[in-house]
Amino acid sequence: MTYDKTCLSIVIPTYKRPDALARALASVESEKLIGLDIEIVIADNDPKASAQSFALQKIEESQADIKYIHVPEPGVSNARNSALKLARGRYILFLDDDMEAVSPWAQAMIDAAEIYNAALVFGPVNAVMPDPNNLFFEQMRPLFSREDRGEDGLIERGIGTGNCLIDRMKVTLPTPVFNTALNQTGGEDDALFRELERQDINIAWTKSAITLEHVPASRATLKYVWRRNFAFGQTPTHEAFEKGISGWPRGIIWMCVGLAQTGISGLRYSLSKIRQRPESVYYLGRTAQGVGKIFWADKFSPKFYGL
Repeated sequence: MTYDKTCLSIVIPTYKRPDALARALASVESEKLIGLDIEIVIADNDPKASAQSFALQKIEESQADIKYIHVPEPGVSNARNSALKLARGRYILFLDDDMEAVSPWAQAMIDAAEIYNAALVFGPVNAVMPDPNNLFFEQMRPLFSREDRGEDGLIERGIGTGNCLIDRMKVTLPTPVFNTALNQTGGEDDALFRELERQDINIAWTKSAITLEHVPASRATLKYVWRRNFAFGQTPTHEAFEKGISGWPRGIIWMCVGLAQTGISGLRYSLSKIRQRPESVYYLGRTAQGVGKIFWADKFSPKFYGL
């Protein structure tokens, strides 16, 4: 496929979050790049097209180059894949609809890609919790954040689609790009990054490309903490066993790690819960990760998207 080498496409998938979408779009409408055009692609994943009227109005009113596509079949992979088909840019920059970019976000990403000759670039995600004075929410913050990894430079692995740049000229993307079998459970970004890493590409980190993730009260719950961490815990064991017989030894090791983690963190959670300490949230998450390493199979994967 031929891409416009002079264009960067900002991709914003959205699902029934009109207010969040408006905030995300407002944060990137004024982004400017040296030597590159910017287009913004909104992928509306609500079967009822709830973002359509807002998007079409913005297309008429905004000076930014905004495109809209309705993707009626719910699923995070469906939304991103459809947006990528519409996007014309060589560079793809992903922003989730609950995120907000801090200018000059796009330029920081492009600068890092050029400095490090990187096909993938990642930046920090700082969670904004519903109540900044709630100590239990503060313990949840790392779950929704991608913490600053220090100085800019090359890193080993991809770490999440939100606030990620892909240079399509430096990689061979799979078809479809995001695995549609993972539409509801997530993990589609991990699957993509593991495949791209095998292409011997450079992956960069830049602390200058800052985004915020606004966490709604409906997700700042212990139930969500458990489900999200359980899914995190599944990943290393699942990746090991996916390699077949060669991956079994590592998979068994991860399951043993999960058993130990479940026992130790479970005890710490129980003690801190009895004392009503905020750190009980942290130990609940660690316990969930341990359990996820044990029950790693797809049939146990929690569903997060398109529901």
